[in-house]
Amino acid sequence: MRSAMLRLVLGSLAYASGIRRVMVTGGNKGIGAAVCKRILCAQPDAYVLMGSRNLVRGEKAMEQILQDVPEAAGRIEVLPLEVTEDLSVAAAVEMITTRWGDEPTPLYGLVNNAGVGFGRSVADTLDVNLYGVRRCCEAFLPLIEVNGGRIVNIASASGPNFVRGLDMSQAHIFTSPQTTWEQLEAQLRRYAAVTDYEGIAYGLSKAALTMYTMQLAQKHMRLKINACSPGYVLTDLTAGMGATKRPDDSNCHVAPLFLLFDEPPTPAGTAWYYGSDAVRSPLNVYRGPGDPPYNGP
Repeated sequence: MRSAMLRLVLGSLAYASGIRRVMVTGGNKGIGAAVCKRILCAQPDAYVLMGSRNLVRGEKAMEQILQDVPEAAGRIEVLPLEVTEDLSVAAAVEMITTRWGDEPTPLYGLVNNAGVGFGRSVADTLDVNLYGVRRCCEAFLPLIEVNGGRIVNIASASGPNFVRGLDMSQAHIFTSPQTTWEQLEAQLRRYAAVTDYEGIAYGLSKAALTMYTMQLAQKHMRLKINACSPGYVLTDLTAGMGATKRPDDSNCHVAPLFLLFDEPPTPAGTAWYYGSDAVRSPLNVYRGPGDPPYNGP
């Protein structure tokens, strides 16, 4: 109890020094935990809200981070959050509003990391990887810094790999800046209506997420909104699938931190998809780390 109160007091004092508060969904393990840790290491003015479905697991993850980064004491706390539940997301928004709603900028940035992996139905995968992100964006947007606040959506190279296998008309839905939400959702309903024998659900969800990111950026031109791949990292989602580097030993944080705190060249009102090396990548074909940047439309 005393340690929790101390973190609360220190967090309040930190904001007076110009802290930048960042919400990370799915922050209690895997890539999310690594991103939380790296934010605290790299940005002494950052305060991390670690979204976690389970408060106990979240507290345990936070304590591990504080053991590794003791200087982060007072700059991280756990926020219960289930991205697929309206009530949970609303409760998180209420907590932030109650604590910091009278400040000009309750949130500096949002990292939508929570997601599920392979082996689920199209509908179940989209429920988390797309609709969960959309739910959080819509809920937290009013709290994010109006001029230059950041939203980083964690996508995947599985998105471009999925689009690569589509015919031209279908690929257009997932790559054109003119695609509307209604057009995207109509396409997704067609995929969800049939059995996913080919295991496309994950790639489909990440391609749809990048398209949604583009649509969101068009509506919020003063924010910096982008999607990125964290790279192929050994997590619960990829266990047994050939990944070898665990999040703490990988570069999974590079693109998210670049998009959060640096100056990505994405034009206002647009969203780009960045590879794990923080370089712009195409939406319809895989670009590996170190390959030339994508310079198309």
